[in-house]
Amino acid sequence: MMKRPNHIAFTCFVAAIYVFLLAPLAIVVLFSFSDKSYFTFPPSGFSLNWYQAAWESGRFGMPALRSILLAFGSAGLSAVLAVPAALALRRARPSVWKRGVEFVLLSPLIVPALIIGIALLYYFLNYGLIDTVAGLVIAHTLLVFPFMFRSVLVSAMEIKPQLEEASELLGASPWRTFRSVILHGLAPGLTSGSIFAFIVSFDHFTVSLFVTQSEQVTLPVALYNYVYDVNDPVAAAVSTALVVFGMVLAIGLQKAGLLDSIGGRPA
Repeated sequence: MMKRPNHIAFTCFVAAIYVFLLAPLAIVVLFSFSDKSYFTFPPSGFSLNWYQAAWESGRFGMPALRSILLAFGSAGLSAVLAVPAALALRRARPSVWKRGVEFVLLSPLIVPALIIGIALLYYFLNYGLIDTVAGLVIAHTLLVFPFMFRSVLVSAMEIKPQLEEASELLGASPWRTFRSVILHGLAPGLTSGSIFAFIVSFDHFTVSLFVTQSEQVTLPVALYNYVYDVNDPVAAAVSTALVVFGMVLAIGLQKAGLLDSIGGRPA
């Protein structure tokens, strides 16, 4: 059966979009395996020297570990803050105040990261939080909280009040009801919010640049500093390693069933 011309045109259009989006990534990957310090296409040779140079430089290992721990920490702290906020809004009656509180909690999404970075810079200078672990955690929690809060709020609104009433009528304590009913209902939102929060925190650059100097540098800032100082494929090698890390993490989440829970199906 022959395909319709419209279907063929649409397929070509979608393929062109994929090529457009993936072409920069492909160039970075090819550049990381080049045997020259400048990009040529097609590559004139294959080499792993830039990966070895990235490892031996010692400039990316600690920032990478710091970024991973920071992403986990900010995601966890934002979850601790988002759950009570979402449950409070769930119980509140529809009103202008409720919409106003929700808007304030989601406002970091609409404020440019540059403005947030400048504001935190001036604020942290007054309290000695520049280039500290506490300052980084606070800054990244502020950035990722809206993603966590929105995901948790959506799940909270879908919890049926009858389930809580049934739990209480059966003699369950408030803690037992919260653990067995509320947290179970919030699980999809917590899962999706944690994934988004981790990605946003790990990849964020602008605010991290403003609140760090030299001691608590994150991986995106370390890459920026390296590219600013040196122009060779080492940065491309680190970027390719991050792509592989992201793919492995996504596959692991899929195998664990966590991505299924985002769509509302039980993990």
